[in-house]
Formats: sequence, structure tokens, C-alpha cells
Amino acid sequence: MRIGSKKNHSDWAGKLLEWRLRSGFSQAGLGDRLGVSPMAISRWERGLFEPSAEVYIALGKIAGPPECWWFWARAGLPKSYLQTLLPGRDGHP
Repeated sequence: MRIGSKKNHSDWAGKLLEWRLRSGFSQAGLGDRLGVSPMAISRWERGLFEPSAEVYIALGKIAGPPECWWFWARAGLPKSYLQTLLPGRDGHP
């Protein structure tokens, strides 16, 4: 499927596909990093199934800033909450 072909795509599926391609991962390579099959990646990118919160958290770790915030928000972790967990945000080292 071409990147520009987003017919019947949900926003999250299209963003996941675009990020994977931009990051240089094949479906098999990303699946290996996440411990899932390439078919699971394909299903997510086609919008058939959405990744679990755990997978979104792992994707955020792989992506790094600034895209990590989007993945973590999809997992239900708002940026404002996550920033309180970062060192130095609440006075703790």
C-alpha cells in the first residue's frame, strides 16, 4: 500500500505506517523489535486492529522525542503526567 493511499485508514493507522517507513523499519524488523509478527504490524497499519497500550509504550521508547509523546498519548498516558515522572521535574534528581 502506498503512503498516500489512506482510504479507509484511521488516523492512528496512517501515522503508524508513515512513522515506520520514515524510520526505515520493515514490518518484519519492527515486529522483531516489538515481539510481534509482521502480520500484526500489517493489520495495525491497515486499521484492522489497534496496538495495545503496551505496544504503544514500546513504540514511544523506540521512536524517541518528539514522536514518543504521540505514541504514549495513544496508550493513555498524557504528556503532562509523563513530564512529572522525568528527573528534575518535581525537584527530585
